[in-house]
Amino acid sequence: MFFCYVIHYIRVQQLMLIAKTKKAFSPKPFWRYVALLLVAAIWLGGMLYLTFFRQADINNHNETRITMKYSPLQIHNKNNDYYYVMATRSQNGKHPIVSYTYWANGNRYTTNSHYGSVADGDRIITLDASSLPWDKAKLKKQDRQTGHAFAAEMTVNYKNTLLNGLGLRANRTAEVYTLLRVPSSEMVHER
Repeated sequence: MFFCYVIHYIRVQQLMLIAKTKKAFSPKPFWRYVALLLVAAIWLGGMLYLTFFRQADINNHNETRITMKYSPLQIHNKNNDYYYVMATRSQNGKHPIVSYTYWANGNRYTTNSHYGSVADGDRIITLDASSLPWDKAKLKKQDRQTGHAFAAEMTVNYKNTLLNGLGLRANRTAEVYTLLRVPSSEMVHER
């Protein structure tokens, strides 16, 4: 909006200059226009950076707030094949995506391999999820309580700070990641 105002201001001032002095160019207003355009370009670039190009640092607790939700998985069956998670592979595209469907708290949930992963065997945290700031003590506690079958959902929200507000991110979700823990790979039904 400010950039449009600057363009409008320059146009009006140029028309007034032509009407009053019959000249199309004068050095004094020219440098004022250049300064206004520079300020507008810097402002626009700053807003674009804050809104689109500034990456969220999940580990910076001054900018983000992390909430965790743990749910025990419910077992389901299909043709006497019991499973906790149903994995569906997409067949199109250069990079196929795996969709994970699971049941917890009486509801059906779906996530994909971009925003979730399945951990089986001895490892509670998968290699994909190891870069996120998990509370390993709580994960081990959930692992013991649920018999190695739970869903841990990490939601990262932007805090209400000046930079997040200028970037139109304040109180919005930055990332959601779901870690699905199953006792073994046999408890994942693949389609």
